[in-house]
Amino acid sequence: MNRFMDRLVERIAPKSTGSACSSGYFCNAAGHPGYWFRFCCTQTGCEWTYVGGC
Repeated sequence: MNRFMDRLVERIAPKSTGSACSSGYFCNAAGHPGYWFRFCCTQTGCEWTYVGGC
């Protein structure tokens, strides 16, 4: 199962940044009103990343 998940993440993760981000954008995520965020996971962990105003 782990091997399958690793392969799946490798497919969807951009090679240049080595991160995998959710496909959906969320307004007001992470407690910041008026901003778009999406959830991204890198080798160091997962966090909300700022995309722009909404």
